[in-house]
Amino acid sequence: MAQALRAEDFFQAQMRQASGQEVTPNILIVDDRKENLLATEKVLRPLYANIFKAASGNEALSLLLRHRFAVVLLDVQMPEMDGFETAMLMQEHESMHGVPIIFVTAISKEEKYASQAAEIGAVDYIFKPINPDILKSKVKVYLDIYMQHEQIMKLNAVLQQSNEELERFAYICSHDMQEPVRMMNSYAGLLEEQSANVLDAESRKYLHQIISNAQRMQKMIQDILTFSRVGREEIKAERVDVNDIAREVLAEFEDVIKKTGAHIHYNDLPVLQTSPTLMRVLLQNLVGNALKFQDGRQPPEITVSAERVENGWRFAVRDNGIGIDPRFHDRIFTIFQRLHRKEDYPGTGIGLSTCRKFIRLCGGDIWFESAPGQGATFFFNLPQGASHDDTL
Repeated sequence: MAQALRAEDFFQAQMRQASGQEVTPNILIVDDRKENLLATEKVLRPLYANIFKAASGNEALSLLLRHRFAVVLLDVQMPEMDGFETAMLMQEHESMHGVPIIFVTAISKEEKYASQAAEIGAVDYIFKPINPDILKSKVKVYLDIYMQHEQIMKLNAVLQQSNEELERFAYICSHDMQEPVRMMNSYAGLLEEQSANVLDAESRKYLHQIISNAQRMQKMIQDILTFSRVGREEIKAERVDVNDIAREVLAEFEDVIKKTGAHIHYNDLPVLQTSPTLMRVLLQNLVGNALKFQDGRQPPEITVSAERVENGWRFAVRDNGIGIDPRFHDRIFTIFQRLHRKEDYPGTGIGLSTCRKFIRLCGGDIWFESAPGQGATFFFNLPQGASHDDTL
């Protein structure tokens, strides 16, 4: 618990550090008349910003190579290169993508000039003489937008770094834990086989609990490893017959199917150009959950189907199990989140989150339709770019 709190404190400190490292935004004023540059600078000086001045379009373009700007005030009438031409050349710089340009002019107020400015990408068109309060108010709005964008970008970078560190931590811990847990399970199993006649009933009960918990820990470690690998390794697409994947998955559940009397139906599943690992993870988890979340009053009935849709393929795994309250839609796709006690329905709470993480990396998505006591249907789609006709 103490370690978890320290990790959370570290993350919060990173967030505060990112939010506290604000960069002063830059304003660029472009006008061929020095008195206009000084007057505009005086109006904008109270704002929290660095102010750069350029007396020509060429000088403005030169400043773009060395600085990023939150907003540009650009005079229309300038010798050699007017404001419209300067703005079009500015737009060619990657650093200017999305930067608001406000045209300032004393020429005719005809609508065609404002339309031309809008076509270039200007956000506003102000006429001289300038009202200082209006100009300052407009520029402040764009400065605020810029600062909010910078804040979001920094926080996103911190979140991404934290997520990557957590996934690396999970991978390393899970990988290192595999061997001792495997040994514990193996030795406990040998002890159970060789000492069954020596141990009393209570001791055998304790030994069985050791084995059961070791096996559950092995399953959780494997699930965490699978989850941490998704997105860390390149997703390779190849020709996949989903019918073959379905047969392999059902073979893994053969004992459960016999024990429960389950009926699982599938036919005419497509051949896709996709990741075989993705399809296996999806069917393993969805069919496994359909077999597990039953009340035992009737044999499980499970159907796996697929249909061609406008943007690719949509798969469905339908069951007659206990169902899910739609209110828990987001919760069941969150890692380590469970809706039932592990004593009632064992599991790690990682499977569905792995499915969603994996399929979203491939450009698809997963969702369900259900109600308590009425079974559940899980859908997932694969986009057009990741799928092909059955004739492959």
